[in-house]
Amino acid sequence: AFDDEVVELCEDILLDVLDYLDEEIPSVYAHLFEPGTEWAGRQPLNARMEQPTIPPEDYLKDTCVSLTELYESGELEWSEGEPAINVYEGGGYFGAHKDHLALTVLIPLTSPGQDFEGGGTGFWAGNRDVDENPQTAPSLVLKPPPGSALVFGGM
Repeated sequence: AFDDEVVELCEDILLDVLDYLDEEIPSVYAHLFEPGTEWAGRQPLNARMEQPTIPPEDYLKDTCVSLTELYESGELEWSEGEPAINVYEGGGYFGAHKDHLALTVLIPLTSPGQDFEGGGTGFWAGNRDVDENPQTAPSLVLKPPPGSALVFGGM
């Protein structure tokens, strides 16, 4: 477990990322989170490969008009154990998986090739059709620099 100072720093970083998305890429909120009749169709399939059907409450359209406001009001849903800080040691890895979430934010604190060998975040073409444990190499591996934010949807 991390001490309160580390948790607070992570919270501040996440809020910075959400503020940036709200200011620079407002379509993230509009497309993935804004309540409305089309909301369910904009969501990724859940772990049972089903389309979510229960939309957010209508009042949120007026009270939470940004990602930051949704977060601060406790309306963003997290995966179990998230948000999290993953610390890897020699030979450590995070296996291939599907997030099944509308939005993922990864902030690397170290640099592949400089601080360690290998690593990166892999993506497979045909997301929905790829097995939960793919047997092929990823179509794309991103290795962003430390302190940057890699933001992607779970579609």
